[in-house]
Amino acid sequence: MSAGGLRELKKNRTRQLIADTANALFRARGFDEVTVDEIAAAAQVSKKTVFNHFPTKEDLVFYRAENREAMSLAAVTDRPAGVSILDSFRALCLAQTRFVAGMRRDLVHPRSFFDLVSGNPSLERKMHEVNERITRVLADALAAEAGAEPGDPLPRIVASTLVGAQRALYRRLRQRVREGGPDEEIERAHRADVERVFDLLGKGLGGYPPG
Repeated sequence: MSAGGLRELKKNRTRQLIADTANALFRARGFDEVTVDEIAAAAQVSKKTVFNHFPTKEDLVFYRAENREAMSLAAVTDRPAGVSILDSFRALCLAQTRFVAGMRRDLVHPRSFFDLVSGNPSLERKMHEVNERITRVLADALAAEAGAEPGDPLPRIVASTLVGAQRALYRRLRQRVREGGPDEEIERAHRADVERVFDLLGKGLGGYPPG
């Protein structure tokens, strides 16, 4: 591996270590009760290193946001030829079932991700920012593919609909996991939800972008 590759690997490992350490502390004690100094000490890095990887304390909770944005954007820009954006997002939402095992582990903790965010103003604002950014990035990609005129509201409307569907389906899947039951039943019900939602959306958005 090249020197640059080793540096990138070390950087990614450090970032993951900081995120894992922070979230373990947040779950044990709560977001507001943990300081960045404590996170740095527990991860055995400097406070400056923490902020080099995560500009704000809230970013430590949303450290997977970049991956979600990348997957959502790829559903638009990297989809196979002949596959509509709607069907690409349908596949992305069907694949949410791969998170079931992680959801089960998450729900065992006294403070899951959603427990941390719910009712915490700064984290709720950050979640809004994350969703707003993903919607904006998707809208830009849709506008570019459609050759939309500046100010055309349609790319934004379509992007908001897709992000909203993705989030709502994920929340429903998580609710089913919380309620219990065999994985096979949960996954079957989720697939039915996804198909129902995207079949309905297809009646209005199936031809966008045109061509």
